[in-house]
Amino acid sequence: MLELRHLRAFVVLTEELNFTRAAARLYMTQPALSHQLQRLEGELGVTLFQRTSRRVTLTPEGERLLELTRTVLTTLDEGLQALRRDSMPQVLRVGFADYVGQTDIPARLGRLIQAVPGLKLQQIEGTTLEQLHGLTTDSLDVGFFVAPQVRCPGIQQRRLWMEEFWLALPVGHPLASLDRVPFQALKGQPLLLNSRESNPDLYDHWQGMFTQTGVQPRQVINTGARMYSFAGMMRLVAEQEGLFLIVRSLTALAHPGVTFRPVHDPCPALPLRMAWRQSLPAVVQAQLRQIFTE
Repeated sequence: MLELRHLRAFVVLTEELNFTRAAARLYMTQPALSHQLQRLEGELGVTLFQRTSRRVTLTPEGERLLELTRTVLTTLDEGLQALRRDSMPQVLRVGFADYVGQTDIPARLGRLIQAVPGLKLQQIEGTTLEQLHGLTTDSLDVGFFVAPQVRCPGIQQRRLWMEEFWLALPVGHPLASLDRVPFQALKGQPLLLNSRESNPDLYDHWQGMFTQTGVQPRQVINTGARMYSFAGMMRLVAEQEGLFLIVRSLTALAHPGVTFRPVHDPCPALPLRMAWRQSLPAVVQAQLRQIFTE
C-alpha cells in the first residue's frame, strides 16, 4: 500500500538527486531513505532511479511518477491549508464607522466571539470608502457602514436596518425652535456635504434626493479632514459653517453649541450594512449571518 510519506520522500530525492542531502532534508538516515524508496519501487513494480557511484538520475517511470505526485501533493497541501484556515482560531479584522459604536453592533460582535472559540477581533475605524477598499484589498474582513449600495466583486453584504438622518444645527438657529424640521425647510440653508470624491454614492444619493423633492439647499462642499470625524463635523456646525445631516445614532453624543432635530416629510434614511469577504471561513460567515439576522 502506498504511503504518503514515501511519496514526499520521493519528491525530495528528485529535487536533490543525492541520498545524503535528501536524507538530511527529511531528518532521517540515508539507509532509512533507501529503504523507503525500495518499498515504493516494490509497491509500484518499477525502477524510479538509476543509481551509480557518482550520480542519481530519474528513470522515465520516475519522471511520470514525479509529475503525478506533484499534482497530488499540491492539491492535498492546498486542501489541508484551507481546512486548517477554516477551523483554526481567527483574528477577525472589523471595520466600523464612528456611529457604529452607538448601536448594538458591538454587543452582537461580542456574541460572535463567544460562538466561535478562539476568535479574536481587531477593530479598525474607517470611512465607508476606506472600509470598502480594505475589504477588496484583503486588509479587512468585515465592515459596518451606512451606504446606498455596495458594488464590489468578491464582497458579500447584508442590510441590517435603515438608519435615519437627523439635522445637526447650531444652538440658537431658527430651525432649532422646531421639534421636527420639515425637509422643505432645508431649502436655501447652508448644508455641509462631503465632496463627491470622498464618497460618490452618498453624494449622488443626496443630490438625487434634492432633485426629487425640489429642495435645493445652499450646498457647502467641504473636503477638509474635520468632515471625517464626529467632533470635527460638530465643530463646523457650532462655528456656523453650515448644517449637517447626521446619522441618528450619533445624536446621543452631546457637543457644545450643537443641537439635533429629526427631519420629516420625507425622513432621510439609508441602510446600515454589514459587508464581508466571501473568502472568510465558512463557520465565521455562518455565525455572522445568524447573529446579524436575529
